[in-house]
Amino acid sequence: MGINEIYDLLKKYREHQCTPEEEERILRWYEQFEEDAEDLPEIPKGKLDQLWYMIKRKIPAFSWNRRMIIFYRYAVAIVVLLIIGAGVMYFRGTEEQPKLARQDILPAKGVTLLRLSDGREIPLDKAAVIRDREGMVIKNDSSRVLDYSLASKQAEPLYNTISVPAGGEYQVLLSDGSMVRLNSCSSLTYPVVFTGDCRKVELIGEAFFDVTKSDKPFVVKTADIDVRVLGTSFNLSGYAGDREVSVTLVEGKVAVREHLSRQECNIISGMRFEYNKETNRTKVEEVEPELYISWMKGKFKFEDMRLEDIMAKLNRWYDCTVTYTDDSLRDLRFTGAAEKDRSASYLLELIEMITEVKFEIDGKNIIIKHK
Repeated sequence: MGINEIYDLLKKYREHQCTPEEEERILRWYEQFEEDAEDLPEIPKGKLDQLWYMIKRKIPAFSWNRRMIIFYRYAVAIVVLLIIGAGVMYFRGTEEQPKLARQDILPAKGVTLLRLSDGREIPLDKAAVIRDREGMVIKNDSSRVLDYSLASKQAEPLYNTISVPAGGEYQVLLSDGSMVRLNSCSSLTYPVVFTGDCRKVELIGEAFFDVTKSDKPFVVKTADIDVRVLGTSFNLSGYAGDREVSVTLVEGKVAVREHLSRQECNIISGMRFEYNKETNRTKVEEVEPELYISWMKGKFKFEDMRLEDIMAKLNRWYDCTVTYTDDSLRDLRFTGAAEKDRSASYLLELIEMITEVKFEIDGKNIIIKHK
């Protein structure tokens, strides 16, 4: 079947208008898709079964008769199609797209700000050479990298703060050669040149750190935890509004100290530390790190994630607000993926397909309700 024919049949199926013969065609299409899935790009072996399992296990609202099994198998296939960037909903002409796409929210376009040690704020909207106090040289290039490699040592440490707005990302090359990539709605405070026996920075939000090895420890401070390393790569997420603070280690090892209990936990590559700010509990588990650094590769990826947490991520990218007509909707869980450069409806339509949730867009407000 061609992609347009698939779209038409799936739309009819969702509206309970398919004949038995058309249902059989959908099932045959899915089975053919499943046979070819291993040959599709970016689809790890077994991913299809995993997605099918997550959807079936986490959405109990439907009775699992034959009709629903076919529908959810189709939903899994759509999830996989989105992962490889072939979203079915966007193969149609504009006149045939769902109403949700007609009023939409695009990624925000704010400007990253650099606050210098003397209090000046510099918008990082163009390539330039910036000078802090005492002639400290800071390069800002067109690829959104702030470079401190030319800064010279001074007796008095000077501190800068970079603040990334909604819809933005930025990289900072620190004076020791460590690279920090900041996600949207995040800020980093750091010395222009590291001095003393410890390399210390402060983070609000989320960032990926690729730390240069040194005898001097590198410490990242947040409101709830400290992360201490010598040289490694890890992702740290510590947004003020999130329930959890997490550290996902890509390479090496790190020590994480939680402020309240002052307990320290060591994790190694492929592990994730999570601290729940509401329960004051910590958890360490083995994970696939790629899931938690997908934001750096221009993708949203969610695995068994609460809808409220998903919407928080979307809010930081699209600068929108979210309203729930029923608080129970916050705890619905979802597995899927979408490209970050698309409009918000791209992901919202997918969630609508496989859950009992309906989204309405009013300006920059997303209203979430039951179908």
